[in-house]
Amino acid sequence: MSNFKLKYVLTAIMLVFAILPAAIVGAIGTFSVMGYERSAKENTLQQVAESKSAGIKQVFKSYSSVVGAIAKSEAAINSAYGMGSAGNMMSAAVSSDADILDMLLLDENGTVIEAVNGNAGGVFENLPMNDQGVINMPSVSEVLTWTNYGDAVFVSSAIPSDTASGEAGYVVAIVSVADGSSIMRAITGQFVNLSGGHFMLVDKNGVALNFNNSAGVNREFAGNALQTSVSQFFDSNNTGYLDLKNSTDIKSIKGSAGGYTYYVGLVGSDIMNWRWVAVANNGAFSSFATTTNLLGWVVIAAAAVVFSVGSLLVIGRFLGNMNGMLKTMTEISEAEGATDIRFKVTNRRSELGEIQTSFNNLLDEVFLSEERHRTIAELSDNMLFEWDFHKERMYVSPNTLAKFDIDTENATLSNGKFVDSLMSAEDAEKYKRDINGLLKNKNGYSAEYQLKTKNDAVIWVSLRASCITDRLGEPLRVIGVMTDIDNEKKLELQLSERASYDFLSQLYNRNTFIRNLSSEMERRGTKRVAVSFIDVDDFKFINDRYGHSIGDEVIKFVADTIRKKVDDRGGFAGRFGGDEFVLCFTNQEDIDNIENISMDIINELYEGYTTPDGSMHIDVKASIGVAFCPEHSEDVNELLSFADTAMYFVKKNGKTNYHIYIPEDSATDEYIDPEGF
Repeated sequence: MSNFKLKYVLTAIMLVFAILPAAIVGAIGTFSVMGYERSAKENTLQQVAESKSAGIKQVFKSYSSVVGAIAKSEAAINSAYGMGSAGNMMSAAVSSDADILDMLLLDENGTVIEAVNGNAGGVFENLPMNDQGVINMPSVSEVLTWTNYGDAVFVSSAIPSDTASGEAGYVVAIVSVADGSSIMRAITGQFVNLSGGHFMLVDKNGVALNFNNSAGVNREFAGNALQTSVSQFFDSNNTGYLDLKNSTDIKSIKGSAGGYTYYVGLVGSDIMNWRWVAVANNGAFSSFATTTNLLGWVVIAAAAVVFSVGSLLVIGRFLGNMNGMLKTMTEISEAEGATDIRFKVTNRRSELGEIQTSFNNLLDEVFLSEERHRTIAELSDNMLFEWDFHKERMYVSPNTLAKFDIDTENATLSNGKFVDSLMSAEDAEKYKRDINGLLKNKNGYSAEYQLKTKNDAVIWVSLRASCITDRLGEPLRVIGVMTDIDNEKKLELQLSERASYDFLSQLYNRNTFIRNLSSEMERRGTKRVAVSFIDVDDFKFINDRYGHSIGDEVIKFVADTIRKKVDDRGGFAGRFGGDEFVLCFTNQEDIDNIENISMDIINELYEGYTTPDGSMHIDVKASIGVAFCPEHSEDVNELLSFADTAMYFVKKNGKTNYHIYIPEDSATDEYIDPEGF
């Protein structure tokens, strides 16, 4: 990592630990301020709204009192029964209040008996009396169809009947709600510090008496038949307005919908069908907090910038000396083997100087260790090599290069290219498999190979190698040693060869023959294997008449004769002892022609053995038994037993012939195999 990268990594770490806590505190403070501001403004909205509702209630109660007084007067009662007139009282009421546009006296059916400014004879439908007989307000949508008073509401009171129940009629006041009227002055106006905040008066059907739209224009309900329902401020699950519709509780209910925060409450307990709604835009509850918090975040951001610049300056100065140290480390890393490159110590008393000094001491130890390693390699008969995966570089000790022609520049142990070029094709494949297994399993291995030296001699070497990994298990190096074991290996092979052959006949001995026959039967696949069991007829007579030395020469003569039948044809021969010989045929043509080959052996032996001086000629006769795998058996011992049984059949039937085994040959109990198989 360069000095530039290191500076910014350290700066980033410092910023994370310094600014992250400040950001968390700032975020908590932001939400706290916003919550406090919203709560305070909501309380203000509720308090002002509930306070304003008292004024609205007072205005309506004044009109209700005037209408109620006239309705209970003797003149109104008499007029309802057609015995007089209440016109003077109603005219006086209209004259005393400019907001009262007209006053009507209705009979019990709603027919207009008297009107101050309107016409008599009409019918006032949908009388606004409730079951309890208290004052009610009519719906703003219930506008008189037979005259037009403009923007108005209707305040009514029942005229008592002289009977036990019912009403004699009604007195109705038409009250203006135009701009400047008492009612409008009570319900209009803005809330302090709440943009978009206003007060609405809503009838029993949810129709607003006034509504302040986004343009800030008061829209009235009568002149343009405005039908804006308060339900637009509620979501489908909010029942605040419906809960209060028939309630006598003056307490308000809070809600939020359509971008507004609202409170719904009663105008008064005796004006049941009208509700007040105080509403304000949600943005009004966080405008101050947004400004305040934005300023706070600007301060935090500015502090972060200043701190970052300061951190870069401080860290840059601190890491100034480390830049040279990093360059020195790069040079050391790229150097070939141990090097005398060292760190330049500027101040031994500083911590950085102590680190540099410690590194220099460590490099001195590494240098001495590598020199020691090189010296040992030069003095040792063992040939050393090392493959570095990071640098992709092969080290080979000088004594190895002196003995073998190895291309260290192009050697890449990761794909097995090293000493494979000095091996036979078979050994090279085995070597590459061994190396791949070493790299896969990341352990050590030991094997023996034949390598060609610089003088073209082929020698045996023992190669041992071990894989060194990092803490994650990835290979770092492969270190190995090769040892010249040519003399020992050749001696071992000679001893092994002697142990595998019969001394007299130089054919395989019994154990070697059976071992090789087992291998051939295991890997034969769908091919056949044939075994011939050969016994020299009357060999005891030859030994007794001519002596054991001549007998040994006859054994060699028989061995040379039968060896010719399998040499260079894939088969092999063996001597089981005495005058017993065995042949294994793997060539399929020979197996198909086994009878002719058997007769050839018998005829060639019958030509006899002549001593080197020509003074003696001995006729040699033989009996041969043949068995096949898999026809007769796939078991080695059983197959040899069947061939021996077939040979014994020839012995019992005249000798000097051959016979192929059939199961009937084993039916007799006259023969007991002396070899026990």
